[in-house]
Amino acid sequence: MSSRTPPVPPSTQTYEPLARSVLRRRLLYDILTFSALPVWASTVFWNTWYAGGISTLSFSNAIAMPFIPTTLLMTILVWAFGVLPIIVLRKLHLTAVPMPSSSPSQRVQVAFSKPSTLRALLVYTLSSTLVSTLHILLGYLSESVSHRGDYLGVFVKSRRHPYYLNGRFVFFFMAQISLAIGFHFRSILLDRSVVRWTQGQVLKSVTMLSLFRHALGFGITTLAFTTATFAVYILAFGLMRAIALPLLFHVPLVSHLFRPFLSHFLRGRWALVHLFRNRGLVWHTFLLGLTTIGEWEFAESLFDNKVQEPLAVAPHTADPLLTVISGITSSDPYYLHFSYIELCRLAEDDSATAGARRTIMFGDQKHSPTLWATLVRNALLTLGKDYQVLLRRGAPPSAPAVPAPKPKPEGLAAPATPLIRKPIFKPTQSSPLGSVVESLAADGAVTQALTHTLDSTVAQLPDLFKSTEPPAPMVAVQKTVASVKAAKPPLLWKVAQWWLRPRASRLADCAVPNRETDSLIAEVLSRLVCASLTEDRYGTVQRDIPRILEALLTFLDALEDAQREVAVSDDAEEASRAIDIYCRPADAMKEAIVRIVQTFGSRLTAFRFPPRVAQKLQGFADYY
Repeated sequence: MSSRTPPVPPSTQTYEPLARSVLRRRLLYDILTFSALPVWASTVFWNTWYAGGISTLSFSNAIAMPFIPTTLLMTILVWAFGVLPIIVLRKLHLTAVPMPSSSPSQRVQVAFSKPSTLRALLVYTLSSTLVSTLHILLGYLSESVSHRGDYLGVFVKSRRHPYYLNGRFVFFFMAQISLAIGFHFRSILLDRSVVRWTQGQVLKSVTMLSLFRHALGFGITTLAFTTATFAVYILAFGLMRAIALPLLFHVPLVSHLFRPFLSHFLRGRWALVHLFRNRGLVWHTFLLGLTTIGEWEFAESLFDNKVQEPLAVAPHTADPLLTVISGITSSDPYYLHFSYIELCRLAEDDSATAGARRTIMFGDQKHSPTLWATLVRNALLTLGKDYQVLLRRGAPPSAPAVPAPKPKPEGLAAPATPLIRKPIFKPTQSSPLGSVVESLAADGAVTQALTHTLDSTVAQLPDLFKSTEPPAPMVAVQKTVASVKAAKPPLLWKVAQWWLRPRASRLADCAVPNRETDSLIAEVLSRLVCASLTEDRYGTVQRDIPRILEALLTFLDALEDAQREVAVSDDAEEASRAIDIYCRPADAMKEAIVRIVQTFGSRLTAFRFPPRVAQKLQGFADYY
């Protein structure tokens, strides 16, 4: 029988190619196309800026500004060199498994242990450099001939020192590079390469209020991040110019190399005075950084939203049931989640077509193993793997024990001749004067006798005399420790604690990395089991009810244990976040168990369960 009936085809042949085509189309028409809109708007803004402002333009010129060739050309170039590499980078590094880390320091350490992080940093830096170059080029094309953007030239206008670097140019470019590094560092802390699934498999309709909230949050985030990063950059630039650069010129070889380019910075004004005198440049640099960060943030937010939207692949195939069940055999958690979303739609659909498809799935004999056997096996296998991860609290599996090496064969044993450690010569008779001197020595007999007598006398003193002894300096030690703690700088201590302190929410995130998929599996299994009461003609599903309930109850028990561990944490806010993370799969497991208990009721007594599982299941039966 098994040699005639084919197995369910793997996901790489049926579901994943179709899902990739849908995602490719979504990337092309939804992400890449709409990511050009903020670039177009910023190009119009800078064209108007270089033209002298909106007040200097006529009505016709203001209307035509978004559509002139310069605006369209610069929009295409800035999008191609500044935004497109970021989207491609996000696509290459997309994953459904979060980074295993419990604190910001550990997250950065884990991120930089991968070579892809350094490549991403290089992409951000090059993109910001190219955007800055195109911005200067736009100034040359848009400004009048008398200006031509010379204040952002690479070198100063000096015949005597033609290779002196322009300070404005250095400040301008280093600011954009610093903002790019800060944006990449923020992406690492947010773990933006991970897909953030929305709760539930059906997206809510988008309203104007939700769009306004997203736009407001996007604007506040971009403005706050750019302002904070730019302020830190100004401080670092001033310290570098006032302290680091003079120290650098004291190095002999470095001084000879950089003196033709940077020596004029040593004779400049004080950094704050120079900053105030060039406040126009500072404002210009800040606005360019704000528009660049806004373009990146919009593209990444759009990418985050589109990559987690559910797919509808199976209904458009010749055999939707076979396609969706083939999808759950995928080894990629990303496609696995999409396939369970489609399977959940089939399980909760009350139409006659969906009921007929479920009946075909329960009574399938065309595949070996059957469709239902493939479904329940892969679902329970996924739950089992995630259950083991939960028991380890996200830690990697321990390495198998290495067998002890075999003992080496011993050679010829040495003869057991006793070793004499005593003097072999007869001791000489010491003189009486030597005996007296030896007894009066530091470790002599007389000294030891006096020491023993003094110790016994002190031990027999009454408590009245002992109370006059000076107390141990414990109070002084406590005061010293308290003064040391008080002397710690509060701000630096808080920053260090924030940087190194493990987060309970991050530990919970690592303990249940596939919680959304596990919740979908519980819902799919429970709905199909309940539907089998009327749609399963041969009782195929009922034979697997004990295994399904045991898996759900065991997983729920582990989730409740994890919640109890987190509840005793000192940090109430982090404990609340961790409990919320555990509650999502725990609530799904409870709903699935309750759904089965309410549907079958007393029929569950026909099955045999392990004692612990039966006791927990009895609690659900008594309550519901």
